[in-house]
Amino acid sequence: MKKIFIGLAVLVLSSCYLKGDYTLGRRNAFNDFFYTYNIRYYDENDSVNSVTETETVSDYKLGVVRHAMPGGVVVSSKTFEKEVYSDRFVRPNMKGGLVSYTVPVEFSDEKVYEIAGEVEIKGVTYRMLKPNRVGDVVLIDGNGKVYPRVGRIYNNRLALLETEFLLEPDDFGFTNSAREQSIVANAVSGIEIRFVGIQDYRLVFRSYSLQPNGKYSQEQQKTYKFSMYDKEITIEGIKLEILNADEDGIDYKILSM
Repeated sequence: MKKIFIGLAVLVLSSCYLKGDYTLGRRNAFNDFFYTYNIRYYDENDSVNSVTETETVSDYKLGVVRHAMPGGVVVSSKTFEKEVYSDRFVRPNMKGGLVSYTVPVEFSDEKVYEIAGEVEIKGVTYRMLKPNRVGDVVLIDGNGKVYPRVGRIYNNRLALLETEFLLEPDDFGFTNSAREQSIVANAVSGIEIRFVGIQDYRLVFRSYSLQPNGKYSQEQQKTYKFSMYDKEITIEGIKLEILNADEDGIDYKILSM
């Protein structure tokens, strides 16, 4: 009977960390592979949580009266695609942590915490915070939402504690530390329209498309001509209202893009 009791006690203690029915007892390499999670550690050159953002930068406001002299810019607009890389430091959005009937895992909103690597659980990639001083590992997704279980590193793999934790407060999470962000921006599209002048009682404009090098192409320019008495004209999908036109230039408003 004594041997049975000891055996049950060992089984209970060894079943704390598991995936499914996996225990942290002695297992062979085959079972280790299938019942723990592989960790991809970040090296010093890794950046994580890359996000693609699009931003359009223009020199105009719709409905505002503007003036363009001969040779002057009527409309200039560029669209940039930005890759925002957040390096491996995150900050809690508030003081809080994860609690259960075991020891809580707490975080201070006055500190930043390092991302050590990532694991994949049920098709979702989670970033793995560097273990705290007692070895607890907390996981967060790409939006900073906390996975409701805590892990430990075992044989260089991640095993999860069977106990589910609750967030305290409910909206506790992490954001990327602003000091660790870098941005790479590339101009992907754009247009520039210039007023050439009045020729033979016609308003002459030229449009230029943005090239991959971020410059407007002189070779692929297009010329547009309108009667100098036209009140509304459209160039490359941009609608203009012409308020006045003479040798000194044009007064106009951009109605729509």
